[in-house]
Amino acid sequence: MLCLSSLHDLAKVENLIRQKFASHAPRLREICAYLFDLGGKRIRPAICLMTAKALQFDTSSSQDLVDVAAGIELIHMATLLHDDIIDNAQLRRHSQSPYLKFGLGDTLLSGDFLLVRAFSLCAHLDQYIIDATERACVELTEGEILETPLAKVTHSIDSALDIARRKTASLFRLACESAAFLARPGDTVITHFSAFGESLGMAFQALDDILDVTASEDLLGKASGTDIREKKPSLVNVLWLKSGDPVAARMLLGEESVQDQQIADAVQFLRGSDVIIEARKIARSFAVEAESRLDEISRLVEVDLPSFQGLKDLVSYCIERME
Repeated sequence: MLCLSSLHDLAKVENLIRQKFASHAPRLREICAYLFDLGGKRIRPAICLMTAKALQFDTSSSQDLVDVAAGIELIHMATLLHDDIIDNAQLRRHSQSPYLKFGLGDTLLSGDFLLVRAFSLCAHLDQYIIDATERACVELTEGEILETPLAKVTHSIDSALDIARRKTASLFRLACESAAFLARPGDTVITHFSAFGESLGMAFQALDDILDVTASEDLLGKASGTDIREKKPSLVNVLWLKSGDPVAARMLLGEESVQDQQIADAVQFLRGSDVIIEARKIARSFAVEAESRLDEISRLVEVDLPSFQGLKDLVSYCIERME
């Protein structure tokens, strides 16, 4: 079981995030607080803090680190609001999605508001972090717009992974790279931490694609098979199409809506299929790459062992949930 709440500095990050909800428009405060209170692992700010701690950086006295971690989570929150609109999502973490509860216009503006708040935290930091943040935000926007339904655009495994790298792994990379930069361990270690973050993000996204099929609605906080319903170019969907199954072609490439029973049948079939075995193999390869980056870092610099082990535990968590 993964538990990040014991990170002392994470409370500082969460307090700063809540402060950034301040607005003369009560609706903005309400929507942002509603999304935040739905919960989550805060994985992006957590790996930011753990990276800095692993490099023996004094996190307790660094406002810059707290600002970076909070800014990244605010960006992530903004993307969640925008994602729910794009996906017409009804649920988020077992509750009404902000989009369903507050409507399209207010939810969209709240996402924009959070992005501005995020950049207010990054604007005073070193130009390196500003540039890295811009690059990550451009990539995740590109990932969103490239994530076209399979019924409209032909996707390959490579294009599905490229979307994941842009849409999800970019913020994981940013969290690790920015924290490592603040700790000043040298360019080589920063490069390894950047690559570690990207590989970890890819493993998490591949795991998310797998769980969409293998996990229950209680665990997911939304209906199983959502990626099938939306005909997304997820890793599982693309592998299923690649298998040549005519059912996959009918459900994912057709313009008509997919019915609930069709999705239930597809989920049941996929759970015991070679498609999931192949998806797990790809996901595991990213986790192994993340582990190898950590091993290389430990050979280059002296690390804080508890924090470094925390990063290793995140990789192990991914691998365990793939089973």
